[in-house]
This record gives sequence, C-alpha cells and structure tokens, in this order.
Amino acid sequence: MSVVFAVLLGLGTFLVFDACTRRRVVVERTKPTLNERGAAWLAAGGLGHVSPLQFVAASAALGGVSGAVALAMVGSIGVAVIALLAGAFAPVSYYRTRRRVVRNARRSAWPEAIELLAGAVRTGDTLPGSLTIIAERGPVVLRPVFHAVMSDHRVTGDLVGALQRMGATVADPVADRVVATLVLAHRVGGRELGRVLRTLSEFLRDDLATRREIEARQSWTVVAARVAASAPWLVLVLVASRPQGARAFDSPMGIVVLGFGAGVTMLGYRLMMRLGRLPDEPRVLAPIATVA
Repeated sequence: MSVVFAVLLGLGTFLVFDACTRRRVVVERTKPTLNERGAAWLAAGGLGHVSPLQFVAASAALGGVSGAVALAMVGSIGVAVIALLAGAFAPVSYYRTRRRVVRNARRSAWPEAIELLAGAVRTGDTLPGSLTIIAERGPVVLRPVFHAVMSDHRVTGDLVGALQRMGATVADPVADRVVATLVLAHRVGGRELGRVLRTLSEFLRDDLATRREIEARQSWTVVAARVAASAPWLVLVLVASRPQGARAFDSPMGIVVLGFGAGVTMLGYRLMMRLGRLPDEPRVLAPIATVA
C-alpha cells in the first residue's frame, strides 16, 4: 500500500506542476476588422478585385460629379448637396442589390451542385475529381467558383487551403457549410460523405422553398418602401426646377428641411427594408485567432 500511495502522490505532484508551468493557449474568436468586412462585402457582390479604399474613392468621385451636375442644372446649393450624398451612396445601394441577387442565385444553385458532388463521390471519384465535375457541368453561377478552386489546387497542391479560400471569397453561409464538410472529409476520410451531402442538399431545398414563399408574401413591403422613399424627392425635383423654388432651398430653413427630409427618408426606407427582410444565416467559417 505504501508503494501505491507513493506512486499516486508522485503522479498528483507531477500533474499539479505540469498544470502550473505549461504554457496556456487560448483560442478565441475575434471580430473581423472594418477593412476585412468591407473586402468580404465587395467579394460577395462580385468585386473581389476592388479594395474597400478604391470603392470609397470611386463613390466619392461619383458623388462629386452628381453634385456638380445638379448645381449646374438646378442652381441650388442645397439640392446639389443632396445630389452629392445620393450619388455617393448609389454604388453602395447598387452593389448591395447585386450582392443580394448573386447570393440568391448561388443559394438556388447550391442544392443541385451538392447533389452532383454527392453522386460523383458515390461513384468512386476522388474529391478533386468530383470538384472538377462541378466546375465543368455544375450550375452556371457556381462554375467560376469551382474553376478557381481547381486552379488554386493545381498551383498550390493544397486542396484544403483552396477550399477555405473559396469560402472566404464567396462569403456565403451555405458555402461555409459545404467547405467545412469537404475539408473534414478530406482530412479524416469518411464513407458517409455522399449521404451527408445528400442530406445537406435536402435541407437546403426545404430552406429555399420556405424563403421563396415568405419573400413572395413580403414583396409588397419592398415596393411600398421604394415608392415612399422616391415620391418626396420627385416632388422636390419639380419644385426646384423653378427659380423661386431653388432659391427657397438655398435659405437656412430650406437647408434644414432638406437635411431633415433626407434623414427621415433614409431612416424610414432602411426600417421598412429591415422589417421585410429575412434574417441572414450566421457564417460557419468565422475568423479565429490563437492567443498564447
């Protein structure tokens, strides 16, 4: 018994010493920076080759041109300032809409691509070979994405890195799930990859059908928001086209009215759009940092 007690005492002492002296490694999620979020937003809208700074500069230039044109045509400084702000915000609004269109198109195409991938895996193709099939015969909207993955894989020889870079470029929750599944299957293997992919495809089809039904019922909210936001400014253009109306908007009270109207219009439009929009799914591949 004394020997067993001595062994246990020594083991306990070693564990306490190891716990006190071992270097602790804490893995925590960090929020992406403003530049990283801007780059992800641009990439999701098809502008992955444009930096956030370049986008801001182009928006400012467009706003300056819009303000100059409005000043030359109307002759009112207040209206020109509103045109400047509207012109600077126009690229953001356009690419936000484009991002939503691209994301919806990819969301509609992912179930077909996943089923094609599952069928290729089931017939015995390797994972790179299955991805090549999608790049060649998959949905048109996803072919460039998988072409980029295979080109990256051929250059670097790192399939996991190519898939992860694809997920970062697409910046889509569905792409994150597919990338996580394929990376796990590539690293540890698995005979149930085909079944997992088919199950994921079924879930995505059900989610897509539900979203389409809800969006169809809420389409009136989007139309109402756009009509309510544009109607006052059409009246403003008609009033400002007359010289006395343009002079009225150059007065201090006219500038206050313009600023208040612009703020209320923007707030009301964003509020109606947010109320009529479905919540976005959280992304799986969030930035992770290791702090020692």
